[in-house]
Amino acid sequence: MTAALALAAAASLTPVRAESVAADALIKARSNCLASVAKVVGLPSNRLKVIRQTSDASGISVDLKVPNATAPWGCLTDRKGKVEDVQFKGSEGAL
Repeated sequence: MTAALALAAAASLTPVRAESVAADALIKARSNCLASVAKVVGLPSNRLKVIRQTSDASGISVDLKVPNATAPWGCLTDRKGKVEDVQFKGSEGAL
């Protein structure tokens, strides 16, 4: 293997760093998602539980456990925590 090929192979294994999201945006996303999903399902937000929260270059994703739901609910926000989408992650027939 030539040196150029070795460098190219090594570069392809280097992970790409995503821009970090500010801690206050993560907190805002969590709070806004809890409120949005609670409104959709007709329950108080304190009955819901955050089970996963991730962020990437496009925004913040929050998965929530809703009592008696057969699958989590998902919420997507922009990088500042503004809700863009709320959806049930299971079969709609199971709602």
